[in-house]
Amino acid sequence: MLFSFRRKPEPQDMAPVAVVEPAGLLDVEPVKRTKQQNIKASDDCCAAFTAIAKAQGISKSALFEDMVAERLEALQRQGIRVELA
Repeated sequence: MLFSFRRKPEPQDMAPVAVVEPAGLLDVEPVKRTKQQNIKASDDCCAAFTAIAKAQGISKSALFEDMVAERLEALQRQGIRVELA
């Protein structure tokens, strides 16, 4: 199954390097994002979530997407089929 849903790469602490891509490889349409879904969680969970994102140096939305992608991959490895609507 192919999804436009991908885990974000880990941030690197290296100096930026100019990368020359062959023509046509960057013609992929970016993933369209939807508005915030206002998922409710306890104050402790929200504080821990914020602390994890800050410790990893990523946004909370990037952390959320990474966690969902990780969980989806784990389910697929277990042979559980997840229907994406």
